[in-house]
Amino acid sequence: MKILIVSQYFYPENFRINDLALELKKRGHNITVLTGLPNYPAGEYFDGYNLNENCDEIWNEIPIYRCKLYPRKTGSLNLIRNYLSFVYQANKKAKELVNHDFDLIYVFEVSPITVVLPAIKIKKKKKIPIIVNIQDLWPENIIAVTGINNCVINFIINKLVSYIYKYSDIILAASPSFVPKIQKRVKDIDKVKYWPQYSVVNKTDGEVSFYNKNYFNIVFTGNIGEAQGIDIAIEAANQLRDTKIRWHFVGDGRNKGNMEMLVKKYKLENIVKFYGFKPENEIPKYLKDADAALLILKPNPVFEMTIPAKLQTYLACGVPIIGCVSGEGKRIIEESKAGIVSKEISVQSLVETCDKFISLDRNELEDYKNKAYIYGMQNFNKNVLIDDLEQMMGEII
Repeated sequence: MKILIVSQYFYPENFRINDLALELKKRGHNITVLTGLPNYPAGEYFDGYNLNENCDEIWNEIPIYRCKLYPRKTGSLNLIRNYLSFVYQANKKAKELVNHDFDLIYVFEVSPITVVLPAIKIKKKKKIPIIVNIQDLWPENIIAVTGINNCVINFIINKLVSYIYKYSDIILAASPSFVPKIQKRVKDIDKVKYWPQYSVVNKTDGEVSFYNKNYFNIVFTGNIGEAQGIDIAIEAANQLRDTKIRWHFVGDGRNKGNMEMLVKKYKLENIVKFYGFKPENEIPKYLKDADAALLILKPNPVFEMTIPAKLQTYLACGVPIIGCVSGEGKRIIEESKAGIVSKEISVQSLVETCDKFISLDRNELEDYKNKAYIYGMQNFNKNVLIDDLEQMMGEII
């Protein structure tokens, strides 16, 4: 199949669409990508990319067409400009693809949902189907993240979302909780299907070790933003400062600087460590010797419906999980029996859960590890999920 992938984010930005593109290429499909100039998460263009040059390139034999979007920078206004500029510039860039013969369009939708609009324009022109992979549920996600609650803006966003779903031939929902929400907006409910993210990594048996094994090492990987609730974890670390627990945060994000300042305020530098951004393929090294992995999200109805991508990574790497979450994240940890979930999302509940964990013996921790790995293989198996996707692609063509 000849597949056009439309995604606002792509290599060298660290998103799982990169791995899917490579896997589809390995399976013999002809892949082309329409994306923007890389600038996530820092909000500035990556080295080697700018507005003054043609930044199209070929990566692992995959042609990448890059539109000249406005960088995210900081602040809500810049973020809106970033979102809108992708739609405008991608529509312009799509003219270069007019002579390409595609069988279908695959859209990777992690906010904003407006990424689908250029794909719809191409669909109408070339009369080919669209598969949209919904990672962030709109308008719920944008309201939760920005706090926007203006009736006029919400009306416009709702109309936009309904338009996008109308012209999507298959809608893949990354969480089962998304499915009924999306089905309410479409006439053909059968075109909405649960298709979760898979882990792009697996556990490693390498020799490398980053932690002092005399301590109980809790590791968090991924984005450090407002939604993740890392402040709750640091407050818990402060209360647990006299225990043998050490906290390790592997990742970057808009809130990382604030969290580092909070660590300094409490003088926790010997207890809490930040490692910065690490490529996805290095994450198993940081999870290998973890006594537990932390899954935490602040309470919000939208976040309750979401399966954080790091959860699949924790399961695939066979790490016991400390959960300070509700909704889908809580359900999966409890269903898999891969760890312990706090009674509520609060500092005190997280402290109590950590106390339970450090009292476990090695056999109990090993049991959590095994159950995590088995559940991940049974429910988020990469090869099985891509097989299913290929079948859906073939049927829609």
